[in-house]
Amino acid sequence: MTPQAGAGAATPSRPASAANFGLCLAALAVGLALIWATAPWSDLPLRNWFAYQPIIPCLGIVLVIALAERAFPRLRSPSSTGLSDLPVRTLDLGRVGVRLCGLALTLALVAFVYWLFPEYRGGFYDPFWRFLRTIAPAAILIPFYFAWADRRGLETRDEYQAFGSLLCGGREPGDLARIRRHLLGWLVKAFFLPLMTVYLSDDLRTLYGAIEAASPDTGSIYKLLFGVCYTIDLLFCVVGYSTAIRLFDAEIRSAEPTVAGWVVALMCYQPFLSVIGRFYLQYDDDLYWDNWLAAWPALQMACAAMIIGLSLIYAICTVSFGLRFSNLTHRGIITGGPYRFSKHPAYVAKNLSWWLISVPFVSTQGAGAALRNCCLLALLNLVYFARARTEERHLSRDPAYVAYALWMNEHGLLRGLSRVLPFLRYRPPRRSSR
Repeated sequence: MTPQAGAGAATPSRPASAANFGLCLAALAVGLALIWATAPWSDLPLRNWFAYQPIIPCLGIVLVIALAERAFPRLRSPSSTGLSDLPVRTLDLGRVGVRLCGLALTLALVAFVYWLFPEYRGGFYDPFWRFLRTIAPAAILIPFYFAWADRRGLETRDEYQAFGSLLCGGREPGDLARIRRHLLGWLVKAFFLPLMTVYLSDDLRTLYGAIEAASPDTGSIYKLLFGVCYTIDLLFCVVGYSTAIRLFDAEIRSAEPTVAGWVVALMCYQPFLSVIGRFYLQYDDDLYWDNWLAAWPALQMACAAMIIGLSLIYAICTVSFGLRFSNLTHRGIITGGPYRFSKHPAYVAKNLSWWLISVPFVSTQGAGAALRNCCLLALLNLVYFARARTEERHLSRDPAYVAYALWMNEHGLLRGLSRVLPFLRYRPPRRSSR
């Protein structure tokens, strides 16, 4: 049952999630086990040039989810738009060739962007280049995948075919919209996948170091668990951006259509974050939770536990997407896991953790500096509020999200707060958007 646009009443039930939360947790367990099992390989010389070590746990996660969703249809997305289990048309090698041309043109554009911008030179992105070298042999399977998908595609024409027509001819009505969606989707992947592969490589190395240096004191345990939380998050980030294809029923259905949505999202990531954070939103100084509470071990331990708890919620939010995580896109509506209790649990947990970590309300430079730090962190919180709003506006094009958000108005964990602060309450669009 889908509510009409503008309806004020909540739907009677929560819509099914595009990813099965139990399956995602099983994949997480496999990923963590593979991280532990591959720890001895972290210092191999080959890794320094070629092998991207996190590829093994990432592959484990992909295989668990993909094989389980294929074997058990009830675990699949309830709103699949990808591929049929059985062929729906005969193979057309001409269509396959046009799609291959579309992919070649896409990769050429991405390669040109990486070559053009200085950001992608230097050593920071070395883990990403290792990632590409590691997965490169899989490219031999692409023609076979396109041939297989050509017979099973639920759409008669897709984005690769539309983009390839720029080289091969044969454009059709609607191709401009397909090409726009294609380019925006690849822009998302081209920007975020390099960052996430770098962060995952760095965090995994830090996690191994924390394991080796582990001791019973609060600080050591905190570093270890904090590292685990963010490694979990980044594992599913890399998996999500790497599997945004119809083969896994995880294709990008639409990308954020507004400039405002892109601006508030990109300013939260490098290289933009370093400029904005340093010159405009530098909300902390040299005082953090651990040294502030050093004289009160019990309070220090309690604060550490709250930060780890919030960080774990943040990580599990990413896990809830399974193969479908990425910023600025719609790849299926997630309503399970932490999203059973809040529309934006990841943003809530992350922003609360920053207040506990940086304790901006206390400063060695006096009350004025503390007030300034609080104002700056509040501004950063406002950026994430804007991200939530632009994401809601984008996802509201899908009736499933409207139904979910209306259900959350009445059943969400923060429904009481939204009654006190009405601007937090979801309001569906006045008119349906296609």
